[in-house]
Amino acid sequence: MKTLRTAAIAVALIALAGPVRAQTTTAGIAGVVTDPLHAAVGGVVVHARNTNTGFERRADSDQTGAYRLAGLPAGTYEVIAEGQGFRAFTAPVVTLSIGRDVVLDIPMQLAGRSETVTVSATVPLVSPRSSAVGEVVDLARIEGLPLNGRQFANLAGTVPGVAVGFHSDSTRSTQYSPQISGGNGRNINYVVDGGDNTDDTVGGLLQMFPLEAIQEFTVLSHRFDSEYGRSSGGVLNVVTKSGANQRRGSWFALLRDDAMNARTFNEKLKAVEAQPYQRYQFGGSLGGPIVLNRAHYFGAYEGTHQDTKQIVDTLGIFRADEGIFDVPVRQHLFTGKLTATLSAQQYLAVRYARDHNRQPIGAGPLVARSAWATTTNSFDSINVNHNWLVRPSVLNEAVVQYSDFVNDTPASGTGPSFQFALNSALRGGASPFAPQRTEQIKWQFRDDVSWTTTDGPGLSHELRGGVSWIHEPRLRLFMGTLMEGLYTMLELNLTGPITDVQVFGNNPTASFPLDQVGLYVQDDWRVSDRVTLNLGVRWDYVRGFPIDQSGSPNFQAMQQAGATGRFAGTLLEDFGKEPRADRDNVQPRLGAAIDLFGDGRDIVRGGWGLYTDLGYLSSNAIIAAFDAIQAGMVFRANDPNGLRKTDGTFFRIGDPFGAIASSSVLIDDFAPAGEVVSPLLEQPYTRQANIGWSHQFDASTVVSADYVRVDGRDLNMRVRPDVFIVPPQRFLDGVGISPRSVFRTALSKGSSRYDGLILAFRRRLSRGVDASASYTVAKATSDIGTAYDEVAQNLIQNINDPFGPVQQGPSARTDSRHLMSISGIVRLPWSVSVAPVFQYRSALPVHTFEGADLNGDGVTNDLTELQYRYTGLGADNHATFEEDGACETVNCSRRAGFSQLNLRVSRTFSLGGSVRIEAIGEVFNLFNATNPWLALTQRRLERGLPNPSFMQPIAYAGDIGQPEQRVGQVGFRITF
Repeated sequence: MKTLRTAAIAVALIALAGPVRAQTTTAGIAGVVTDPLHAAVGGVVVHARNTNTGFERRADSDQTGAYRLAGLPAGTYEVIAEGQGFRAFTAPVVTLSIGRDVVLDIPMQLAGRSETVTVSATVPLVSPRSSAVGEVVDLARIEGLPLNGRQFANLAGTVPGVAVGFHSDSTRSTQYSPQISGGNGRNINYVVDGGDNTDDTVGGLLQMFPLEAIQEFTVLSHRFDSEYGRSSGGVLNVVTKSGANQRRGSWFALLRDDAMNARTFNEKLKAVEAQPYQRYQFGGSLGGPIVLNRAHYFGAYEGTHQDTKQIVDTLGIFRADEGIFDVPVRQHLFTGKLTATLSAQQYLAVRYARDHNRQPIGAGPLVARSAWATTTNSFDSINVNHNWLVRPSVLNEAVVQYSDFVNDTPASGTGPSFQFALNSALRGGASPFAPQRTEQIKWQFRDDVSWTTTDGPGLSHELRGGVSWIHEPRLRLFMGTLMEGLYTMLELNLTGPITDVQVFGNNPTASFPLDQVGLYVQDDWRVSDRVTLNLGVRWDYVRGFPIDQSGSPNFQAMQQAGATGRFAGTLLEDFGKEPRADRDNVQPRLGAAIDLFGDGRDIVRGGWGLYTDLGYLSSNAIIAAFDAIQAGMVFRANDPNGLRKTDGTFFRIGDPFGAIASSSVLIDDFAPAGEVVSPLLEQPYTRQANIGWSHQFDASTVVSADYVRVDGRDLNMRVRPDVFIVPPQRFLDGVGISPRSVFRTALSKGSSRYDGLILAFRRRLSRGVDASASYTVAKATSDIGTAYDEVAQNLIQNINDPFGPVQQGPSARTDSRHLMSISGIVRLPWSVSVAPVFQYRSALPVHTFEGADLNGDGVTNDLTELQYRYTGLGADNHATFEEDGACETVNCSRRAGFSQLNLRVSRTFSLGGSVRIEAIGEVFNLFNATNPWLALTQRRLERGLPNPSFMQPIAYAGDIGQPEQRVGQVGFRITF
């Protein structure tokens, strides 16, 4: 992005020199002290004491009556105010949530009688001083709602405007992924206890934590303040639990069995009974005092043992690898935490966490068992958080974190891999995902300072500033896949023509040491009792981009061609220029919150800002790094009509590669990976704007309406530019790149747009009812294809106009025009709780291929003339669909919609003293919605015949990578 870099950074650095509130892991209490005549009272001492841990902070009101208690860990507090000549004021229950302040004004009464003035206070559902869009998911909802898989991020789907899908990377196939503003969860900054928890290799959430260890989390979906960086979408900010003065703990066990499940739709199609299904989740927590009121411990463990089955049908092509196969998943999570009040001003927390899991990779209902592999992930992190009240109005919070991560996918077999041009989901032979390995070591140093002052214009300024440095000395990847070849078959058999052969070698291993630096300043300026301005600026820089490509003959060839002006005015215009780092990521963020009537009930908010993300490596650099070390393809030949031998007959499986050596697209003197990165690669960013209104009916109930717009720019994408212009002339003729036709360039030229209207209702637990409902009508488009934070699809229709209107199609994973979420907890007599969660999303788009190279560019990705809409399943279980007008963009057709109702019913029994046992019964997908899934779909076969698989689902509820069929779960949870 282009900004006045030098001036803006200078202003930021000058501002950082002064004392400046950062509350990534804490909260605060603030207000004004007045006398019976509503005049300000200074010199009143205000104490806040955590009722569970004894942690205490104090502050004095100033001459304007203002006070602020900062750096308070989330929890329940008692607030007492005392001043000479006044009766004591007490608020016995003040509940704080992370990153949000309670506004508690204190009306002091004159002395004369001994009793105190007692009130209650809690976090307001609407912040009168923030222009951001988001919501806190508190402990009551974490523990009380049905949570499939006990993945806390799944609950983000109850936040207005947020959907939930699955991570699209094959190594994270069982991980739920929050979807925000048209992204698929790779555009979110995941923060746990103030530390970074985002995957730099494939994007998304890195480490999982036991649900018993989660205190609460905040989802900031749009327009967040400048203290948060490396996100073009949203922020998921998590705080883990701490110990208390009383020894407390829990133990739970949850069981699923096929006796409680419905048959999957695939089981019905194949006329088999419900397959064995066992899932056992167990674990617990324990916390208590080390030194009363001073030091505490907490620990939590969770284990998951899941054994299910997958029916595999490869259309008879790989009969030996068809049938019903085991799908084992294992996961072990542990979190341990020590906290200590070092003094009245200093608080320390140290947390260790581990996540070890093992799951299948590459499995699916159309994937031969031989093509499956097993991937193992191991995560460890140590987080140290120091909270220091330097002066009554100055808070410093420092975070130091170490984390390491290893993903290992060993080889599962030998021989070549097979895929099919007519059905991208059908695969066989050896796994194309194994072997591979990722190793990451990451250090983070973060320091945030805040200062509240009444000096200057307006009522007050809450100033914040800070610096974050993420140092990754090791980010190393090994890809040993496809060393015995990948064959692409023209027909749905193994005896027909072959369109493409790839063979890799040389054991490609690449390292990507990175350093990420962020600086910010923020001023939440209370202009008056009714108006607050949120003003901030942030700067982010990544050292390590662009990667060194000096050893890549492909890159050198592109640079030489670009230097002659060959690419002027094309999408490759960056080539030929001197490589440079992206240093101009200055991000101003401006917002306003207006309390319309001064009573905190009607809040209007809005703003605008820039938000820079980190382009994860698999979107821009991995393959190019292999190219730079010449560790990639050792053989490549392709012909979309079928490869032919020198005698004119079709090349077939078992024939020697020498028979098609003349069709090779490689240059003989090096082994390329076939990809280069732009020398001017930029980090992706978004422009975000919002305008909204909230009305709070009472302390527990609020309705809101927000319009948000998010424009993505500099999105990282990989493009295959070497297509035919006029056969036999190709776009890169004479450049000297290898391999021809499938050569890719990683660029930062993608764009996207998201428009959403979010309507929401929220009732916090009151009188036995907690409820949340939201409806979002939205449109998400991009020229990336699946989602604006995903790896780009190869859907360019015209290389001479690669960003034309036809490319700005709906995003295949995220453009559901209508999104609805309803959830609640109802506390009934006899200690019974009923908690439903209903989620609905309208049909997602899909790209429909014509199945012929209509434009003659040598790529059969041409869109159909008409768009199509899935309409349901007929009596014969064959999908029906209808024409729906002209197809004007990629991804113009529509798949099936999605709906699911989950239900939790529990009853709590007392076992004596503080011991309670909760009997739990849960049903996921109560109405057994089929929820079909359609992949990329092709209308015609290679000879122009209709494709019987066109617009037909490839998976249903209960299959790998899909939400489940109706599944029952029973268990218990003991607390003491």
